[in-house]
Amino acid sequence: MTCGLAVVFPSLPLAQSPQAAEQANLGVSFAHAGKYPEAIEAYQRAIALDPSLPGIHLNLGLAYFKTGAFLRAIQAFETATQEDPQNFQAQTLLGMSYFGSRRYAEAVAPLEKAVSAQSGNAELRSTLGKSYLYAGRYPEAMREFEQLMRNQPDSPALHMFLGEAYDAVGRSAEAFAEFDTASKANPKEPAVHFCLGYLRWKDHRYEDAAREFQAELENDPENADALAYLGDVRMRGNQDDEALALLEKALRVRDDERVAHLDLGILAARRHQYEKALAHLQAAIRLEPSRADAHYRLAGVLRALGRAKDADHELARVRELQQKEQDHQKDLLLNANLPRPAAATP
Repeated sequence: MTCGLAVVFPSLPLAQSPQAAEQANLGVSFAHAGKYPEAIEAYQRAIALDPSLPGIHLNLGLAYFKTGAFLRAIQAFETATQEDPQNFQAQTLLGMSYFGSRRYAEAVAPLEKAVSAQSGNAELRSTLGKSYLYAGRYPEAMREFEQLMRNQPDSPALHMFLGEAYDAVGRSAEAFAEFDTASKANPKEPAVHFCLGYLRWKDHRYEDAAREFQAELENDPENADALAYLGDVRMRGNQDDEALALLEKALRVRDDERVAHLDLGILAARRHQYEKALAHLQAAIRLEPSRADAHYRLAGVLRALGRAKDADHELARVRELQQKEQDHQKDLLLNANLPRPAAATP
């Protein structure tokens, strides 16, 4: 991914050390041939000979970026932007490298600088919008996606991202409208039916949710989220055998599916398989320690195992997390200047 930029490996100027320039331009030749590991080695030799060679850290970062070594690319691009703060290719690729390594909050600043220089680059603006979204900066995310939709009103992907931002701040009706628009524009848009189902699930409209999850699985039978949430619906309907099959398949697809671990823990506890329940609930907590539901279920399992002190500790943690979540929602809605939604039922 290059945000629409023509990413090139420019020839480098002569350095104080002719050997450094020779190695640098050897790296360029390797890079043009797609031999990025060899290019990296040549650039590193050039830097050892002359670390002040103009452009060398940008080219090194480009080679790392091409191989997907985003953390190493970040180091090189940070050096390049320090050397030349007006190099917007370096700013863009620094932001993209942060994004690629899922460091979304850190991606924002360099991407903002890059967008200021290339405001018409829709792909770059979209990446900035996603960085805002995944960093929890929802008003800014809405602003970017709404602006992009002025030129791309029929883009299912933009409607999906805008829907995610609305959902994150509790504007469920607007989120549903965006996901519904995306679904009508492209019924096979990845995750669109899951998102519609998830909103129905949050409203406790479980059978409506189940229909959307099933539609998602028709498009993508290996969608771990749809498998897990459909399993959750079946568990809530006391269809434990069907739920068990769906939840176990979700974990085979992706072993970090928190809802699957949580619900398998609940099902195991129902069957008095407390050690198995313990393992799944602890896995759910490791994945998202700040969610109160798994701590609450774990307290029940610990009490069944005779570990009353540990159970009391988990219940105290539940009360603490519930208070933090209430405070967070108040702050979020206040900052976004939005009406307060109804409290969610645990």
